[in-house]
Amino acid sequence: MSRIKKWLLLSILVVVLIFGVYNCVPPQAQTNTDEVNALKEQKKEEVLNKCKFRLSNGRQYMIQQSWADALRNYHQIIEAGCAEDFIDPLFKDMAQCYMKLGKPDSAAYFIDEGLSYDVTNQHLLQLSSYYKERAGDYEGAVAIYQQYNALYLDDVEYLSKQANALDMLGFYDEELEIWEYIIDIEPDNNDAINAIISVLGKMGRDPKAFYQKAWENNTADASKALKYINALFNNNDYKEAINVARQTMQFNAQNITLIKKLAECYDYNGQPLEGLKVLESYAYSNPRDINMQIDITMKNLEFENYEKAYDIISSAVKLAPQDKDVYFARAKVLETVAEMTTMEKGKIDCNDKIVYHMAYEDYKKSKDLGNFNAQFRIKYLYDNDLTIAKAKDRFLIGEANKVNSNTYKPLGANYSWITRTVTVE
Repeated sequence: MSRIKKWLLLSILVVVLIFGVYNCVPPQAQTNTDEVNALKEQKKEEVLNKCKFRLSNGRQYMIQQSWADALRNYHQIIEAGCAEDFIDPLFKDMAQCYMKLGKPDSAAYFIDEGLSYDVTNQHLLQLSSYYKERAGDYEGAVAIYQQYNALYLDDVEYLSKQANALDMLGFYDEELEIWEYIIDIEPDNNDAINAIISVLGKMGRDPKAFYQKAWENNTADASKALKYINALFNNNDYKEAINVARQTMQFNAQNITLIKKLAECYDYNGQPLEGLKVLESYAYSNPRDINMQIDITMKNLEFENYEKAYDIISSAVKLAPQDKDVYFARAKVLETVAEMTTMEKGKIDCNDKIVYHMAYEDYKKSKDLGNFNAQFRIKYLYDNDLTIAKAKDRFLIGEANKVNSNTYKPLGANYSWITRTVTVE
């Protein structure tokens, strides 16, 4: 046999032996590994269940105001290695217990300990900033607020807290930037407006002059105009505020914030009808802005323009038949008309009750769509016999009001524009 054949046979033999040895490894080794893993999981589950029990115990002790006993259970959770499974509420509750025991430093320590497990935990970040401010550590608080506001964008409450902490440190430039950012988010935020005026005063700047210059450099910038208008408001210079708003609106005809501000300027300047015209002009060109339709309905109601208010809100109902607020607004118009008519006559008759019933139906629709407050109006109208919901209320309705046996319309000069009817089973 040649040397090559011998080497070939030897190689085949080695492969066969290896394969045989592999197949001859008893399955017991694999089984043992599975059992070990299963035991580990079982042990882990047992520890977790004990920690859950201790967490529950701690809660019960807190209810009983036994703060030290609650903490004993909570520390056992940490010692068992379960802290990461119960970050919130574990560390929050520990902080509360330490505060009750008069140990604010320990409370702050364990809140930060919780954050070491989860640096984005919203509740723990809030608590951490609270404890730092409470201890007078405004620099530490600012660092937490910065971290929080980077994670949870546009939270005005915590942006305001950051600005106030910066104020305590005298960092006015940084504080001003935050207040101005808040104004960009909420142009009508009075706290921010007043804070800006205050901080500019601390910086030795005249708020009016400061924002006037910024606006004059770019009169088309709605944001700069609004800040200048707020400063003018603070000086009761409503006439100039109107001029600024109207000038900037030439470039921002559909800016709703600017439009509302201009209307407000007219109100404060003793020209409420001009303010209403501004809102109506926008509303007519934006019929699907339902909130604005409701706003001008309520404005017209204030001016006793009942028919106009009713027409506006009825159009809004057609455009947004599933909006709970449009039905509530229309009900308010009808209820007000009936109430004013009743007061004029000094008594209530079936025509008034029919109109009250229309309001009653709209309130019911609003409630069905989720408006909890509507139920109070429903109950008020029904309990005070202001509708034709009850049989006795329909008994005295005249034939002239009847469209058919159970459908009715209101009569009278004050209701001549109401073409709607009500049907009662």
